[in-house]
Amino acid sequence: MKNVKRILVIRIDFLGDMVCTTAFLHALKARWPTAEIHVLANTYNRSVLDGNPDVSAVHTYVYSKQCERNDRPGRLRSLVDRFNLILRLRRLKFDLLIVPNGGRHKNSIQFARQLGVTDSRWHDERSEFDDRVPEHAANRPIRHEALSGFMLVPELGEVDAHELKLHVYPDPSLRAQWLAALGPRRRPRVGLFVSNKAAERRWEARKWNRLASTLAEHADVIVFRDPRESAGADRSGIANVREVSPPTVPELIAAMSALDLVISADSAPVHLAAALGVPVVALFENRPEKWGRWHPLGVRHVVLREGRFVSDIGMEAVERAAISLLLAATMDDRG
Repeated sequence: MKNVKRILVIRIDFLGDMVCTTAFLHALKARWPTAEIHVLANTYNRSVLDGNPDVSAVHTYVYSKQCERNDRPGRLRSLVDRFNLILRLRRLKFDLLIVPNGGRHKNSIQFARQLGVTDSRWHDERSEFDDRVPEHAANRPIRHEALSGFMLVPELGEVDAHELKLHVYPDPSLRAQWLAALGPRRRPRVGLFVSNKAAERRWEARKWNRLASTLAEHADVIVFRDPRESAGADRSGIANVREVSPPTVPELIAAMSALDLVISADSAPVHLAAALGVPVVALFENRPEKWGRWHPLGVRHVVLREGRFVSDIGMEAVERAAISLLLAATMDDRG
């Protein structure tokens, strides 16, 4: 491919997935520096790309069935907006279209087929990896999700996941507001991300509370909660531990950029922290198809995995991992 003018990448799933795709977007721009890199995102994950210099334009996907997820809800409006989106994207005449999901993402592929891009690439039933399929986990190579797009574009050459760097760019004004709100940095700031919808990835409140109390002796502990979480649910009530609920993704990214350590179960904060260069203690189910595909990239980290559920991980193991990363950061500062 010699004359690549426009590339479209479709990623319309979760926040962490989009963060993992930023390394792929960076590689595309490095390979074709004069090309326009367009991304089709959804209303939730598109904020990850704010300020990203590798991306020329972000387009917002329109759901035809889950209409409540669109900027303009309602069945008729959604159909009109989706039709207009297809026309707009077709007029851009992309030279290359990629769906970088490791598994086959049905909505993405169906939509991609309507755009008429001659060179369209996505994983098929032979090359995909879906960790919900036991046969895949048992018999297929486990690669980090960030490599899934690279596998579709051999023009990018061989790449090692450990060499990849994820990218997010905090809004400077929001970051300044969070730095001011958190006050002078007298001790390391540790963020505990205690909210998780998936039961298998949920660590008990009592363990979070004990960890917060213990770490408060060494650092300024900030508990991050999903703003949609019911008020007063499992609140720590621990002295010297602050609780925050950033209301938007840009606010979350800005707040996280002020941290020195993140502790989270397998979810978007693990990858946002890595993209911000913040060390991570990541709590996983003890399944290689999970931690092997979603561990933090490009940042100092500890992955903990004890049993079938994240709740099987003991508080002491998390405490030891956190202290080790804080000490390593202190040694770096002194060195």
